[in-house]
Amino acid sequence: MLPIPDRPIPRWLASTAGIAVLAGLARHLLFRALEREAFVTPTNPPPAPDQPEATLHHSTFRSGNRLLHAAYAPAAQAQAPALMVCHGDDECLSDWAPVQAMLSHSGISTFVFDYSGYGASSGRPTVRHLREDAHAAYRMFLAATPDATQRYVLGHSLGSGVLLDVAHGLRPAPDGVIIASGFSSARAAAVQTGRVPRQLAWLLPDPWNNVARARRLELPLLVVHSRADNVLPLAHAERLAQAASHLHELVLFDGMPHDAAILPDYMEAFWAPVIAFMHASRAQGIRQRAIA
Repeated sequence: MLPIPDRPIPRWLASTAGIAVLAGLARHLLFRALEREAFVTPTNPPPAPDQPEATLHHSTFRSGNRLLHAAYAPAAQAQAPALMVCHGDDECLSDWAPVQAMLSHSGISTFVFDYSGYGASSGRPTVRHLREDAHAAYRMFLAATPDATQRYVLGHSLGSGVLLDVAHGLRPAPDGVIIASGFSSARAAAVQTGRVPRQLAWLLPDPWNNVARARRLELPLLVVHSRADNVLPLAHAERLAQAASHLHELVLFDGMPHDAAILPDYMEAFWAPVIAFMHASRAQGIRQRAIA
């Protein structure tokens, strides 16, 4: 072994290292502060009296040390396509019950769950917790749909980041991914919604970089967005679609608000291309099996 010279660390190197440590600490503290304030976690209100009826099977499951709540709405046929939903911020199971009823009547089974801290689910939402929640929910989704011929996963708004964060690790892999009213990256969304000043955006880690993950995604991707979305403008969907390595289609609507997916006045039109995507893929799979 060569002797190590006993030389003092250059002052410029020590200063640079100190600045790097302080910058890293500032970045971490900024992220934690924003994470605490980033999520709007509603409780489950009672269903509206005119809400469409569906056979909802409510259940609970564990994610780490937290207890999460879910609702499963089966279609008439056990072999029908099935969909797991990662919902948006400021949403919970009761917001999705009318959607589940509509999709059940359209021949699609659905599984929707509340993240940690949302609805009646325990715990608090963090990026790590939501990642664990999505993995645990997918296992429950598989158990709830043993006879489904095909399975799909959908991320709505906030759920686009949650879903694309875990999509590559879902086993068995779903047959397709749907991003509805999603964002291109959490950092861009934080700036877009005014939660982070543009000048400080570079300090913020980007835990949900949807563009990068869409580029690596090896599954068919359907992107659905409104040109009139004033929360996450169209550019988010366009960047996502341009980056996707297996884009099925970019579907754009006119005149629909950000939450059109769960609003009664827009639901039917918003979900039409999603329903068509799932049923067309199922028909193609049936034809392929028949030929084989």
